Amino acid sequence: MIRASDYSQIVVKAGSERSYLIRREQIEGLAESKDLDELVSRLKGSPYETLLKNVRPISARKMQRVFEEELIRVCSKMVRFSPREIRFFLKDYISYFEIENLKTLLKMKHNGLPANVIVTRLHLSVEEIFGMKEKFVQAAKAEDVKKAVEMFRGTIYGPILSEGIARYEETGSTKFFDFSLDRAYHDKLLISASLIPKEDRETALQFVGLNVDMFNILTAVRSILLKYPPHLIYRAITHRFYRLDEKTIRDLVSSGNVDSALNRIKQSFYERFLTIHESIEETMINFEKRVKNFGLKLLEKGRIINIFSIATPLELIAKKENEMKNLTMISSGIEFGWNPEQLVLILF
Repeated sequence: MIRASDYSQIVVKAGSERSYLIRREQIEGLAESKDLDELVSRLKGSPYETLLKNVRPISARKMQRVFEEELIRVCSKMVRFSPREIRFFLKDYISYFEIENLKTLLKMKHNGLPANVIVTRLHLSVEEIFGMKEKFVQAAKAEDVKKAVEMFRGTIYGPILSEGIARYEETGSTKFFDFSLDRAYHDKLLISASLIPKEDRETALQFVGLNVDMFNILTAVRSILLKYPPHLIYRAITHRFYRLDEKTIRDLVSSGNVDSALNRIKQSFYERFLTIHESIEETMINFEKRVKNFGLKLLEKGRIINIFSIATPLELIAKKENEMKNLTMISSGIEFGWNPEQLVLILF
């Protein structure tokens, strides 16, 4: 009874938000829009209608920002109404928004964009959850990348950004910040999941564990494709794994070519999600879709078995993430003139 009481608010809030999710057949229908104006029209009656009302001139980039802001709103709601003992984990999971803010900030600061432009490109609404809005605003006003990094000294990002600044000063590339931030985010997920109450621990570990392993596999394969040396790939992947192990990762990173890397994946738990397509990018996109769909089905099963569990807010967040990605791909595809059949094939 105590557990039901603790989860009563989030069960109601998640149920309400779930009723607004766009069904799969509706998503595929949106891909048939002739242009972005028609896409906006087809989104009437959805949570996006009001948000898109005054977005003019319409563009895929502006629409993507609206889709992301709506996702942030839902994530914020799930965090706010979840029981205290799982709230920290949900915040850690959605902290990728803040990571993306940091990446965007540093890239634009490197490119010399003015502070007012940088601020408009950041999702500062997410700082209602994390409370670092002023840090980002001040960092946007900083003189250069180094000064912007110094603004985050004393925060959880301080040591991570310090790792990247030395390589940035050597190479003039912000990609090393990306490597460090992405790795730190995924490393933290497994730690965070292991700290929640045991009733919810396995559900959380399964879901984020699949994501962490997938991140490592995708990072390794794409880095090999770009001919990055093994030592640089090791800097980009995590030190914690779920269904992978240290030997598998070492073999994967040192494969030398993509075919060898794919063969190594076939010898692991993740062989079941791997189908070879004409291009390696198509292969990896399909792999990502299958892993994510598998993880989502586990969450759906967990919610059905026990609605008073972490599966309830986490499943809603995962479904909203898929919706955002699908809408983003549809809007971009329409702008680039893709036909509906092509778009449907890449949807999650």
